[in-house]
Amino acid sequence: SNILVTLHDGVPVPKVIDFGIAKATDQRLTDKTVFTAFAQFMGTPAYMSPEQAEMSGLDIDTRSDIYSLGVLLYELLTGRTPFDAKELLAAGLDEMRRVIREQEPARPSTRLSTMVEADLRTVARQRQLEAPKLIHLLRGDLDWVVMKALEKDRTRRYDTATSFAQDIQRHLTNEPVAARPPTAAYRLAKMVRRNKLAFAAGAAVAASLIIGLGISTVLYFKERDAVRVAVAATTEAGSANQKTQEALRHSEQDRIRAEEQRQRAEAGEYVANLNLAQQAWEQNNTGRAQQILEEAAAYPKRGFEWYYWQRQMHLDLKTLRGHTNWITSVAFSPDGQRNVTGSHDNTAKVWEAASGKEL
Repeated sequence: SNILVTLHDGVPVPKVIDFGIAKATDQRLTDKTVFTAFAQFMGTPAYMSPEQAEMSGLDIDTRSDIYSLGVLLYELLTGRTPFDAKELLAAGLDEMRRVIREQEPARPSTRLSTMVEADLRTVARQRQLEAPKLIHLLRGDLDWVVMKALEKDRTRRYDTATSFAQDIQRHLTNEPVAARPPTAAYRLAKMVRRNKLAFAAGAAVAASLIIGLGISTVLYFKERDAVRVAVAATTEAGSANQKTQEALRHSEQDRIRAEEQRQRAEAGEYVANLNLAQQAWEQNNTGRAQQILEEAAAYPKRGFEWYYWQRQMHLDLKTLRGHTNWITSVAFSPDGQRNVTGSHDNTAKVWEAASGKEL
């Protein structure tokens, strides 16, 4: 709906009108467009660049248009946008902005490979190709060209629409394209930024295991040497017995230190598990969070934090289903037995608070 085809000297020419940054005057925008009452966020989510979704003081320049053109090329190749517009709208404003800013879309060839068979045949037929050949044509240069235009970091995109078009032309003429696969270090850095808590927790657990193993190995060899000294000392008379006793004392001290190190390692693993449980909770993966808490239950010195998260896992939440549009208001009866919700679908519904049943 943002692209028109006009005739120039009898030749059809596509013209990009805009990518969804429009002004709502006396009527609502289409269902593909999102905006707030104070016009703080407006646009077509499926074509919106990460810096537009950021809603910060960052200047928006032509590289935002490059991103939207990349979405358009993605759609021309696969019949789908990188992120489904309906799913973005259903996710809510904050989640929508997070997805656009942080979530990496699948490459075009991967998107086709994972499609339902019937949808894939339809897309291939519209492009007058067999499905396997279409996937093969996209894999490689076109994948990299599209993904370069869709980079979250705008400094890694094409600088201009002209350079974008030139790279596509290079592909069509079987020349090397300017888009290159990101390096392994770049992909790892992006993964770390997306999963800071998980990497920190993993590093803590790994460090605890490595330290514990190293200390245990060192103490094992020390104890073995101490035993050898003790065995040799028993064959000696006089001062040899004194040396044996001294070696045994050292061995006991080493054992105590080893036990202290083991307890510290267990404490580190316990803290790491709680961090993982918190991450799973924030990702709404309560099953995984419960599993981690059950594993942490074996730690004998667990404190209030474990009981706090254990209690969180048993909260009884109700989901009220029935409205077909956004909820705008809610009211509760004085006795707390019922509540009423109002929605943009022009309906109000009465619910039983205890069961979540629509009355």
